Amino acid sequence: MSLLSLTGIRKRYGARTVLDIDDFQLEQGCFFALLGPSGSGKTTLLRIIAGLVRPDAGELRLDGKDVLDRPPHERGVGVVFQGLALWPHLTVRGNLALGLDRDLPDPAERTERMRATAAALHIESFLDSRPGALSGGERQRVALARALVRRPALLLLDEPFSDLDAPLRISVGRLVKDLHQRFGMTTLLITHDRQDAYLLADRIGLLRGGRIVGTGAPDVLHADPGSAFAASFLTDAALISGTVAEDGLLETVVGRLPLEGGPGVGERALVALRPEEITLGSGDIRGTVAACEFAGGAWRCRVHVGETELVALHASYIEPGTETLLQPSSTLRRPLREDV
Repeated sequence: MSLLSLTGIRKRYGARTVLDIDDFQLEQGCFFALLGPSGSGKTTLLRIIAGLVRPDAGELRLDGKDVLDRPPHERGVGVVFQGLALWPHLTVRGNLALGLDRDLPDPAERTERMRATAAALHIESFLDSRPGALSGGERQRVALARALVRRPALLLLDEPFSDLDAPLRISVGRLVKDLHQRFGMTTLLITHDRQDAYLLADRIGLLRGGRIVGTGAPDVLHADPGSAFAASFLTDAALISGTVAEDGLLETVVGRLPLEGGPGVGERALVALRPEEITLGSGDIRGTVAACEFAGGAWRCRVHVGETELVALHASYIEPGTETLLQPSSTLRRPLREDV
């Protein structure tokens, strides 16, 4: 069952169309990551759902009810903004309590709700501190607590980990996932970081130029991105073009690659070749290593084959300028769309 439904949502600023979404459904209990580059319309979409921006056209339903005319506090939506937006003059307790009396008129019930939420996020020890006295990770948990204390039907996260260092963003991300599961929430994460999307989401949607151009489970999209844009944005794959031979194989600068479906003999096709699909040190294709960077557990080598640059993973360092042999895997590849 869809908790969130968007139909025909359009938003323009002057002559520029920021959002153009025909249909988007978010299922109850799903953790969905909407992934896209800067300027793709992610934050505008989040603000429309939250009630902070009104679309020029379209329908927005939450739990089957049209909510476009409802103010933000009546939509049952919790939001964690990129800048956190905590009130600096209030204590953590004050930030959590703000507006909660509308949902819970009973003071005892409010106190218990705040206590339980603070315990879930491990912020009990600084409930009487102000945000300025807290670390970045502590402020992040407070912002989550403020969104969760009202038990929203939908939790919206706007680039919530962008200001955190790498270890902290992983730990806070895991906390968010745990809370999502514990409270049985529906969560929509807005991000430009594919690692956040891969780590947390049940499903990923790709937003480009205000349009959703692909959706799917993270592992499915990674293996079969469907379009040149998705392959480039979701992976470090090289985009390889070639011509379909009579035996159905794709003739390319890196050899003959197996295709799954696609164009006919003599026609052109484009495929993605991911780093993990390339073996260095053996094969029939000659290339030159342009750079070799340590990627934590493996070396990430950029290899030139003629004018084409590939990225391959290797167990040891290879000196730039070294000639090497390489072999793409025999994995069946579906041709990519080039029109999105």
